[in-house]
Amino acid sequence: MNRLVKYLSVILKWRRLIFWNTVIMTALAVIVSLFLPPRYTATAQLLPPSDEGDMFGLSSLLGGGMSSGLSKLKFGMGGAATPSDLMVGILGSRTVMQGVAERCSIAKYYRIRKPSPEKVVRQLKDMTKLTVSDDGIVSISAEATTRDLAAQVANAYVAELDSFLRHSNISRGHNMRVFIERRLAQIDTSLAVARDSLRVFQQRYKVAAVDDETKAAIDAYARMKAQLSAKEAELGAARTAASDDNPYIVSLTREIAGSRDELGKLERGGPSAGFGVGFGVSFQRLPGVAAEFARRYQDYKIQEEAYGTLYQQYEYASILEARDTPTLTVLDYAAPPERRSFPRRTGIVGVVLLFSLAAGVSFAFVAEYFGFIKSARPEEYEGWHSVWRELTGLVRSARSILFRKPR
Repeated sequence: MNRLVKYLSVILKWRRLIFWNTVIMTALAVIVSLFLPPRYTATAQLLPPSDEGDMFGLSSLLGGGMSSGLSKLKFGMGGAATPSDLMVGILGSRTVMQGVAERCSIAKYYRIRKPSPEKVVRQLKDMTKLTVSDDGIVSISAEATTRDLAAQVANAYVAELDSFLRHSNISRGHNMRVFIERRLAQIDTSLAVARDSLRVFQQRYKVAAVDDETKAAIDAYARMKAQLSAKEAELGAARTAASDDNPYIVSLTREIAGSRDELGKLERGGPSAGFGVGFGVSFQRLPGVAAEFARRYQDYKIQEEAYGTLYQQYEYASILEARDTPTLTVLDYAAPPERRSFPRRTGIVGVVLLFSLAAGVSFAFVAEYFGFIKSARPEEYEGWHSVWRELTGLVRSARSILFRKPR
């Protein structure tokens, strides 16, 4: 007999069992799916920060310098982490999630007994899904038992992230301003001393100025010293936000060490490297009065350049500290969803129908096989029967242990 005909004959023989098994299982699936509590999912989407700036708003305000440095500092903490990844990390932090739970009264809504921060955060994690698309768009999906709660939770994440970033902007600006303010006070004192010293020397020796070449060299040297002072201030501000092993701090420390070495060569002087006329002639080779005037003029210019550079950073930090504007670009706020996300009744019924149909057909072929070997190969059938007795014995033993009444 053709094999396909054999298969069809087995199915037709057991058709009633297959039919009723499929009908009963599918009906049960329909009933269960009707009684499952519905859940709804709302999604909010955030655009990633601009590559030219950073999510804390520093680069957009400061336009480089210390701001770009601190931007490197933040993203250096996570290696190859992108700004979107950093946003997801903040959204998943305990600080943000506790704020969301308080905004939405999660403990009260889900009737959490003896609510603790850990229980509430755990419940919120089960409701939330945070993802980043290939384009860097951050999606915040919240699943809840009502449409309004799902949208409320997703939008609460947006509000808490914005609040956190605003506070971070203000705190970071405050720390930068206080640090640079102290440095400015020190430089202001040094600048006043250098200015008075230069003025007194000019009055005593009737010296108006150095020659143009020496003045140009001194001005260039002063700018180098001012840049070094700015980098040192940047390093100090960065250390308030990260440890010394941060990649950006390590890089900045090396830059400062290299700048100090170069300035040291100029300050020591020599036949090929020295400070003075065109950076080639040291002060020792200038006439006594001119050399002393050049030194005092140099001290004055260094303090003046350093003060001007740091004062710019101080003004920028003050702006950042006072800033209280939205830090996020929201692509879509969450709206109450029209359709439930669970249960998907059509999918559940379809899967159960296919599974029950396959189970019924499989049972038919297995039963037919054992019916065949019972008559054709009784020894093999007896072997399978003994295996079945062993399995049923194990099941009875396990059931008696599990459901044994305590004495």
